[in-house]
Amino acid sequence: MCCGKNREAARAAAMSAGVAGSARSRNATAVPTHDLTSAIVFEFTGDAPATIRGPASGEMYRFRSRGEQVRVDARDRRALLSHPALRWVR
Repeated sequence: MCCGKNREAARAAAMSAGVAGSARSRNATAVPTHDLTSAIVFEFTGDAPATIRGPASGEMYRFRSRGEQVRVDARDRRALLSHPALRWVR
């Protein structure tokens, strides 16, 4: 019986540490990933408005008219480079 109680106490301690650890990681990722250090700019060269979803960030980018420049999460750069109506500006 004694060993069972110790095992249960260890399990409870591990679970509470896991909950606290996951709360910390959630707070860390709550900071916007598309700030100035990780954002780049694409220019729209198409004729009709377009909405493109960034596959890495899940962000929806709306381009309403030719020449419009939109800040894009750097993680989406590679996928958006393959879009024929977008041009990487900076």
